[in-house]
Amino acid sequence: MAFTPIKKILPKSVKTAGIGGKLDEDKILAHFEEVAVKIFGESVLKKMKALHIKEGTLYLACLSELLSEQIKNQERRFLFELNRPLGRSVIEKIKFL
Repeated sequence: MAFTPIKKILPKSVKTAGIGGKLDEDKILAHFEEVAVKIFGESVLKKMKALHIKEGTLYLACLSELLSEQIKNQERRFLFELNRPLGRSVIEKIKFL
C-alpha cells in the first residue's frame, strides 16, 4: 500500500474544511511584530499589539496616540508588508481599539 504525501493532501483538506482564510490571518499575525519593527522600530512593540483580524480588518491595541498617527500615515506600506508573504491582500484596513 502506497502512502500519499501530506503536502498533496493538506491543501485540499484545508479548502474542504474552510479554514484557509483563518490560516492566512494567523500567518499575518505571526508576521506582525517583524513588520512593525521593520517600519516603526523596536520600541513600538511595547506600545502596540495586534489583537485579531476580522473581515479584512486588522484590529490593533495602541497605547500611544502619536504611534497610531504614524501607523495611519504609513498604513499603505504597513498593509503591503503584512500581506506580502501571502501574495494577495488579506488585510485591507487597520482599526485601533
